[in-house]
Amino acid sequence: MKRIIGVFCLLGYMPAWGATVSDFALGSQLAGSVVTVTRFGGAMPTATFVAAGTGASATFPGLFTLTVSPGDTGLATWVLTNTDPSPDAFFNRIGAVVIDLTLSGVSLFDSGALPSTPVSGPGIPGVTYVAGAPIGVVTEMLPWADPANTGDMHRAVHFTFPAFIGSGASSSWMDDTDVIDPVPEPASLLLVGVGLLLAVCKRRSHRTAPR
Repeated sequence: MKRIIGVFCLLGYMPAWGATVSDFALGSQLAGSVVTVTRFGGAMPTATFVAAGTGASATFPGLFTLTVSPGDTGLATWVLTNTDPSPDAFFNRIGAVVIDLTLSGVSLFDSGALPSTPVSGPGIPGVTYVAGAPIGVVTEMLPWADPANTGDMHRAVHFTFPAFIGSGASSSWMDDTDVIDPVPEPASLLLVGVGLLLAVCKRRSHRTAPR
């Protein structure tokens, strides 16, 4: 009986199919995400986001940094800076960046496209340019492969900078991310309920058994 109860409870807590998203995401929840820049000379260095309080930063020493200010990413400023001090600055200019949130495990880009994925809330309608080097084309990539996605949730985004980001220069913008909230499927909840019911029945049988 104990084994049966254990199996039911274990099955009930296995990862469930389906999820929703929350429209409040902190920069720190980007941790683990990968940032790849493309330089004029063809090099494509990468860096990984680490949490910085409730914000985040990705740094490739001597080449670039991407920071996200603390708090809700929908209100945060994203700043990409070319930190390459080398004299061959022409070939070291940044022409594009890809930000891939897949390895964060919880974060998604919300493009703001309608209709919004349930619970996510409307995101910023695309990327909002703030200052610095102008942003060219923004392409949403890797759609979130979940039935809940109505088309506005993606795991990655690609930016181009037609005038390039030169040494010591930067480009800043605002972009919205959401976080995934797993939702147990009905079958999982049923299994948990059955497991608990068996446990209760076993306990009662012990109480009523003759001594």
